Amino acid sequence: MSTLASIGEFGLLARLLPRLPQRRDVLLGPGDDCAVVRTRAGALLVTVDALIEDVHFRHGWLTPGALGRKAFAVNASDIAAMGGAPRWCVTHIAAPPRTPAATVDGIARGVATAAAAVGASAIGGNLSRAAELSVTVALIGDAPPRPLTRAGAREGDALYVTGRLGDAALGVRQLMRSRSARGVAVARFRAPSPRLHAGALLARRRLASAMIDVSDGLLQDLGHLCRASRVGARIDVASVPSTAAVRRAGIDLALSGGEDYELLFAVPPRRVAELTAASAELGCRLSRIGRVVSGGDIVVVDGGGVARRWRHGGHDHFRVPPHRRGRVE
Repeated sequence: MSTLASIGEFGLLARLLPRLPQRRDVLLGPGDDCAVVRTRAGALLVTVDALIEDVHFRHGWLTPGALGRKAFAVNASDIAAMGGAPRWCVTHIAAPPRTPAATVDGIARGVATAAAAVGASAIGGNLSRAAELSVTVALIGDAPPRPLTRAGAREGDALYVTGRLGDAALGVRQLMRSRSARGVAVARFRAPSPRLHAGALLARRRLASAMIDVSDGLLQDLGHLCRASRVGARIDVASVPSTAAVRRAGIDLALSGGEDYELLFAVPPRRVAELTAASAELGCRLSRIGRVVSGGDIVVVDGGGVARRWRHGGHDHFRVPPHRRGRVE
């Protein structure tokens, strides 16, 4: 008998997703950052994600308010990756009966505060008893006229990423040593900033051919984009944006650490100049890190010019312990 540990998260998805029937009003079904559905008023984006104690965080790492804000932010990042705008969310909070009521109240207020900050509304949800604390947010957003997806990248496209990578993974490493740890890296883990403005601009001006948010690590999520687009990629490690602290701790944190919630996207050669001209409007740092190539391999070029294939071994909820990612060999 197959178990979740034996087939892994992506093996399970390969079994489940083909069995889901789709109505004609489903414009884009499972397999991307969001689903896209058609309504009489226009197209909507739909996504859902969860933060679970001892899987995504440990006791004491986040205040209740910060946990609620982050639970909203990780979903808003999916909306950003499609170029949309968040509108409504519902929240499911599961907790052991011994949990202080103030904790649940703080989480709910955190979700509502984060939603209001980007023009969205928290409109309800559910409470249930559980063995561990968890927060699940389902978010609905307005879709742009042409939502960006993971498919669409072509050989020769340039690859870009917003912001910096590796801070959140370094923050996790620091929190595992001491839950009272502070600093930039810990702050990035606790309070990610979904790139909603940048994503909307890229979609509106049609500058990107494909896009994904970096939640499970740069190389893992690049792998998702490459598979959807049926292409490969070549990444220059020296161009991957990261702090000196991340590089001292190990560049693998930037390549495979996860939880950065930045945007990774491909840009056709004819649009690169336009992107460069618009970069100041994105509201965040922009770095060119490589290019799309033919085939399906991801090649990582280190600082010495040595090219190595990346062995896909990224985050898998059923096979790999939390915060352990892929490697380059």
